[in-house]
Amino acid sequence: MQITRTMEQFGFLASRRQLKSMNIGRHRIDRAIADGDLLPVRMGWVATANASQASIIAVLHGARLTGGTALGSYGIWCGDDHRIHLQVPEDSHRVTQAPLTPIARFTPPRFFVPTLVTHWAPFEIGEGLAPAWRVSISDAIGRFATTEPVEQVAAALESAVTTNRMTRRAVAHIIQGLPKRLHRLSKDLTFLAGSGLETIARMRFDALGLRVVQQVQIGIDRVDLVIDGWLVIELDGDQWHEAATDRIRTNRIIRSGYGVLRFGYADIFERWEETVATVMRMLEDGHRR
Repeated sequence: MQITRTMEQFGFLASRRQLKSMNIGRHRIDRAIADGDLLPVRMGWVATANASQASIIAVLHGARLTGGTALGSYGIWCGDDHRIHLQVPEDSHRVTQAPLTPIARFTPPRFFVPTLVTHWAPFEIGEGLAPAWRVSISDAIGRFATTEPVEQVAAALESAVTTNRMTRRAVAHIIQGLPKRLHRLSKDLTFLAGSGLETIARMRFDALGLRVVQQVQIGIDRVDLVIDGWLVIELDGDQWHEAATDRIRTNRIIRSGYGVLRFGYADIFERWEETVATVMRMLEDGHRR
């Protein structure tokens, strides 16, 4: 069904005006609403149940998602600020529309919380296939960079490339437009990381003066980091790893002559000092052998 495919291209949320530009007129939209294939959001806007609640909130506020919220909607590393960041037009009267369909009918966010942060900036609603409920990736990174530390911005930039959302050339161009404190990022990016967590861990271990190599092939396994040529560091995002499979993989790597340590999100962001102490103790014990 064309209307379903078109809605997916728009990110499951579109204005009637956008749909009209795709030759989907009022009668077809109304019929899709009557059939339950589309849900009315506010006057002039429709969505499918796959639309994220954050995107619905943006439209109800006459805004666009920006910063980390927009990056997350693109599948790009978005840091640990889970508030919903909205870009609101400078001439907005801040009149929030009541939803025509309960927000609970739409897809809930995995990480974001219903706390809104407003950023005032001019924008025009896009047409064609550009979703009008979020800013571009480059604009989102620009906003993200105004509040986040260097390592978070680096993770977002590498993530944008590894997810095939941007090219390295585009990233280099973006960096030139970021605050001066971030211009040196060009030298820090490797674009090898399998996740934003890996980017940040690698930068932190580099800052400690350790010899770190990324994405090393060991037999049939490809590991995240190897320190000093023998200590494997695996960074586990909870949603990507299964315990039994990890144990088999870890044992296989150990049989290849490597030491293995596994760390998760909390180990990097909440227990970093303990993580460093564990790595250093492991390295010391290895050098004494």
